[in-house]
Amino acid sequence: MIRLLYVSQVTPGTSEEQVRDILKVSQKSNAASGITGVLLHGGGMFMQVLEGPEHTVLRKYVKILDDKRHDDCRIIHISPAEQRMFDKWSMGIINSDPLQFQHVRELKAHRLEAVQAKVFSALLYDFINTLNTNKSAA
Repeated sequence: MIRLLYVSQVTPGTSEEQVRDILKVSQKSNAASGITGVLLHGGGMFMQVLEGPEHTVLRKYVKILDDKRHDDCRIIHISPAEQRMFDKWSMGIINSDPLQFQHVRELKAHRLEAVQAKVFSALLYDFINTLNTNKSAA
């Protein structure tokens, strides 16, 4: 199993309805293919974590590259994973500028360097805490 984190720029004109459609389609197709993760949307950016079987996640990422609702897609981190961190979400969503998360700023600033595992893990725990908080408030 692997975990992949990428960031991309939202294509101008992409509507909130289109973002909701991304979530709806992702939840359905990811559940069927064994992928879990989270999508952040805001500030003109998408940031997404995908986790699951290596071949399945990589195929999903290649498909994501063809989506016209974003461009300049860049993998920030990819690593093997022993267990899922987002096992409760076929695709969770956080509507927030990804750069509001301190760890996202740090990852983006050092995206051309090797990413320290503890920074990546801290970011994922921030996402999980936010998802759990939003789920409790809903």
